[in-house]
Amino acid sequence: MGSRRYLAVAEILDNSMDEVKNGATFVNVDMVRNPRDGSPMLYIEDNGGGMTPERMRECMSLGFSTKSKSGNTIGQYGNGFKTSTMRLGADVIVFSRSPADVGRRATQSIGLLSFTFLRSTGHDDIVVPMVDYELKDGMICPLIRSTANDWVHNLQTIQQWSPYCTEHDLFTQFFGMTEKGTKVIIYNLWEDEHGRVELDFESDSHDIQVRNEDLDERKIAMAQRYTHSRHYLTYQHSLRSYASILYYRYPPGFRIILRGQDVRHHDLAEDLMYTQELSYKPQGFESSRDVKMVARVVMGFVKDAKEHVDVQGFSVYHKNRLIKPFWRVWNTAGSDGRGIVGVLEANFVEPAHDKQSFERTAVLSRLELRLLQMQKLYWANNCHLVGYVNKKLNRRNSRQAAAEADLNACGFQVEGNPFDKLDPLIEGARLNIPGFPVNMPVHMPRLDISSPPIDMGFHLVYRNRSTSKRGPPGLDLSYEIDRSGSGTPEVSTPKNFMWQGSGPDARESPEVGKSKEDLANGFDTLQMVMRGAADPVTLNGMLTSMNGQGQPFDNEITRELEENKHLRDRLRKLEQADEKSLHFEIDRNRKLEALLLDMEQQEAVDRRCLEQCTRERDNLQAAIAEERRLHEHDDEDMRKNLKVALLRARELEAENNRLRLLHN
Repeated sequence: MGSRRYLAVAEILDNSMDEVKNGATFVNVDMVRNPRDGSPMLYIEDNGGGMTPERMRECMSLGFSTKSKSGNTIGQYGNGFKTSTMRLGADVIVFSRSPADVGRRATQSIGLLSFTFLRSTGHDDIVVPMVDYELKDGMICPLIRSTANDWVHNLQTIQQWSPYCTEHDLFTQFFGMTEKGTKVIIYNLWEDEHGRVELDFESDSHDIQVRNEDLDERKIAMAQRYTHSRHYLTYQHSLRSYASILYYRYPPGFRIILRGQDVRHHDLAEDLMYTQELSYKPQGFESSRDVKMVARVVMGFVKDAKEHVDVQGFSVYHKNRLIKPFWRVWNTAGSDGRGIVGVLEANFVEPAHDKQSFERTAVLSRLELRLLQMQKLYWANNCHLVGYVNKKLNRRNSRQAAAEADLNACGFQVEGNPFDKLDPLIEGARLNIPGFPVNMPVHMPRLDISSPPIDMGFHLVYRNRSTSKRGPPGLDLSYEIDRSGSGTPEVSTPKNFMWQGSGPDARESPEVGKSKEDLANGFDTLQMVMRGAADPVTLNGMLTSMNGQGQPFDNEITRELEENKHLRDRLRKLEQADEKSLHFEIDRNRKLEALLLDMEQQEAVDRRCLEQCTRERDNLQAAIAEERRLHEHDDEDMRKNLKVALLRARELEAENNRLRLLHN
């Protein structure tokens, strides 16, 4: 109910917005008191071009509209003016002043559209009394269009049935107006079943709200807490909230004043985060360069989405006017799509006559399907950003876990995420333990020599085996690794290494002939070994030069390194194959989505055609039934007439025989 009342006010605001081309700079909406009984009246005034006497009659006459589909106007005092005032109250009086123009003087007119007057006087036709004045030689004189008696009768009717009982009171309504403009006053506002006016002027002195028993107090409390979702929660019962989003953009210098305060224009896109900007052109207009055929869609999560507020929908504008606020195209029982809000201006779809929705056409069906696809895709890619479970990422993690299980099945211990490029070196301080070299570099990998070093883009990990017996420290590159024992292999001390002892007396290597630079180079080479960055032949030469003995590289380690390289190549091929398969599935998925969209669009078109055929069939059946009923009625009348005619003929024949007998 609230939205219908505000749509009625919006119709009148549209008329004022259309007057911008005639110089309108504001529209003022307020509440005034009826001087007769003190009841509230809705007051709307703008300083547009005003209406001439002829235009006033067109405006107040039912069944007449000046709305042009070719222009960019959204109101233009068409039929919407009459229907909107009827939705708000029983009676409306209009004051309009028009400036002088070529061939005519300045005029001011008063018109009354009163259903109270029509019901009370028993008029069968719609009678709209009007009086006109013109400015002549600095004086305001009556403008007689038919006869002076008609003019006086119309003035008396207006004085009797309007809130202003004298001509002076009527004239005072022009005092605050400039040389042009229009003032609309709606009185005898409709009441609810409790006898209260449906429009609530008391709850907020700077707003007009809707008095509704079904008003959700929870939404009002949520609007105070979640400020970025306020318009979604309040636009149906607050005229200030609804008017702030009613137009996609305000004309420069134009103001909407509601009960003494300006209505601040609000762009719904400002309430969004993680925004995306997309464009949509309906099918059949791909070759057109008309910008009206392209809709720019801005969508994202409302900034309160992390609180899981149930807010979603697309606000669709047409020629700057909001037609469908927060249109839900994705209706699910769960939380899918929650928090996603979109804004677009679609000038290629035609609004319905009441501007509450769009005409159900194939173009609108395609737009709805496309918006649904946009929302689902955005949700699938971004729902985890606001705290929802992302099923798409879960499936990706499942594939990664399966790949890790395959590696473990090959005998490798994998630590961490195998698909993240992690630094294989762990920054750490020098260990202060017995047997650790003093001059060993601190940027060393975490090692354990129970498995060969494998560089696969993640941590290099060796599984240590605990033992109570500690072997002598050192490094013996020719030592053969025993994988069956439980202790760490013993290694001999290379030359030029200095050791940090466990007691007060520290021991050193027997020879300290080389420089610290050579040691650093040696450990850089050792890091390359542990990274697996060199081939076995190069490693053999490097490590042979490191131990200074010229001994060949250990065969077991060589074999393990070759196996490592083979497995890396194999893994690289598997990753390439998986990548190709993934690209193939992505392309296939896109083709299937496009095919599905085409099928859905065709289904929507077929459904519209079927509905139209069904309506035509029903209309035809109804017409045939009505025609049959009329024929049966005519046949019955003809039979009755024939029976009467036969009886009359028999009577005439009997009378003829009687006269013949008398004559004989």
